[in-house]
Amino acid sequence: MRAATRPAFLVLPLALVAGGCGGDDSAADGTDAPAETPADGGDAPPPDCSFPAPRLGTSPEAAALAAAPARCSQPAFAWLDDETLGDIVAVEPAIGFRAASLADAAQREGFETPREILYDAAVRTVAYVTQDRGELVEATALVAYPFEPSDGRTSFDVLLVLHGTSGFTDGCGIAGDDEYHILGALFASLGYIVVAPDYLGLKSLGEPTGFPHPYLVGQATALASLDAVRALGKLAPAQRGNLCVAPRFVAFGGSQGGHAALWVDRLAPYYAGELELRGVVATVPPSDLLGQGEMALSSVIDATGNTIAFLGLAAPWYGHAERLDEVFVPPLDAEIPAALGASCDPEDDLPDYTALTEVFPAPLLEATAAGTLGATDPWGCLFAENGLTTTSIARLPPAAPSYGVLFVLAENDGLVDTPTERAAFGTLCAQGMRMEYLECAGAGHVDGTFWALPEIIDFADARMTDEPFESSTLCELQAPVRCRGTP
Repeated sequence: MRAATRPAFLVLPLALVAGGCGGDDSAADGTDAPAETPADGGDAPPPDCSFPAPRLGTSPEAAALAAAPARCSQPAFAWLDDETLGDIVAVEPAIGFRAASLADAAQREGFETPREILYDAAVRTVAYVTQDRGELVEATALVAYPFEPSDGRTSFDVLLVLHGTSGFTDGCGIAGDDEYHILGALFASLGYIVVAPDYLGLKSLGEPTGFPHPYLVGQATALASLDAVRALGKLAPAQRGNLCVAPRFVAFGGSQGGHAALWVDRLAPYYAGELELRGVVATVPPSDLLGQGEMALSSVIDATGNTIAFLGLAAPWYGHAERLDEVFVPPLDAEIPAALGASCDPEDDLPDYTALTEVFPAPLLEATAAGTLGATDPWGCLFAENGLTTTSIARLPPAAPSYGVLFVLAENDGLVDTPTERAAFGTLCAQGMRMEYLECAGAGHVDGTFWALPEIIDFADARMTDEPFESSTLCELQAPVRCRGTP
C-alpha cells in the first residue's frame, strides 16, 4: 500500500515572478510602466485595419461537422454561424511593462529567448462572445500587445497561448494572473499580439458561466480559443495600442494547453474559415487521452487525478451528469464534482485514496484491465473522442508548405506518460500530420515547456515568415536532447 494520495493535475505554473506587475500599472521590476492612456492608444489616429468577419469552414466536411458536432450520445446541437462571435463585451484597463524590465525579469529567471526583447508591452483582460453547444456564451482572455513600437511597425501577427490547468470554475482563469501578465508581455515584446483565453467556465470578468469548465473536452476549448483570436480583430484600435492585428496565428500550449493546441489544429479549418493558422506547438500534451486514461485506471499514479477531473467535468458537458455513479463510487459521484467546483485549488477538497477501488466502481476497472475501456458507453467514447489519436473528427490537412506542428515532450515527465506520447506521435504522423519531434533531456513535466522556449519561438517565427516546413527528421522520433533553454 502506498501513502494516501491526492490527485495531481496538468498544471503548468510559471517560474517568472516579479514585483510590481499588479493593478498599479507598474513595470515588471517596479519601475514606472508606460502610462495607461498611451497603452490604450492615446490620441494617435487609428490605423486603417481590416479583419475578416467570422465564418465557418466551407468544405463539405466542415459543413457536415458544423451541422452535427455532438458526440457520445450527447443531445444534438449545431454550431452557430454568427457574426457576433468574438464581439467584445468588456475591457479592463491596460497594464504596462518596459522592455528593459522584461529582459531583466527573463534573465533573473533563466528564461532564454532566441532574440532580443524589442518592445515595451501592454496587457489587459477582455470578455468576448463565443459559443457552447449551439448557444452564445461569454468567455474571457488575456491580451498583450507591443506598446508604441520604436521601429514604426503598425501590424503584428498573433500568438495564441493556451495555458495548463488552472482550476475548474469561474475565477480560475489566467487572465488576472500576474505571472501570465509577464509571460504575455514577454511574447508581445518579441513582436506578437498575444491572446491567452481562460477557457470556458474559467471567466475572469462578468456574470457566472453557469456550468463548470469542461476539462480536456477538445471541442469546447478549441472553439472558445478560436473565438479569442477573433476577439483581437474586434477590439477598438485604441484597445490594442492602435496596432493592426493580422488574421494569421500560431497556437502554442503546454500540458492541458498542449492538448488544446492540437485541438485548435484539428478544428480551425472546420470552425474558423476566415483565420489562417500557420502552425502549432504542443508541449507535454496528453494527446492519446484514451491511452493516458487506461494507465491512470490501472494503478494509482499522478495522472489518476487528471482522470478523476476529466470524468467529473466532461460528463455534465456531454449530458451524462446523472450517470457519474458508473465511474465514481457513491457518494463520490456527488462529492467529486462539488469539490472540483469549490475552488481553484480543489485538491484539498478531494478524497484521499490509496487504491483505485476506493474511487472507481469495479465494472470500469474491469473494462480497463480487459482492454475494453474504449468500448464502455459512454465513458470510453469520452476518452476516445477527446483524444487526438482516436477522435472520429478527421483532420483537414493545411495546404501551405510552411505549416507545421512542433511536438515537444519531457524525458522525465511524471504526469503525462512520455512513452505513450511517443507512440501517439507516430500514430498522428501516420494519420497525415507533418510534425517535428523534440524531447528535452532530463526535463520534468513543467520543464519540458520552459526549457524548449527558444526552439518554440524560432518555430513560430519561421511559420510567420513562410519558411517551408521541411526537414530530414519530419515525423521521426528523436533521442532526448539538451533543449536550448535548459538551465
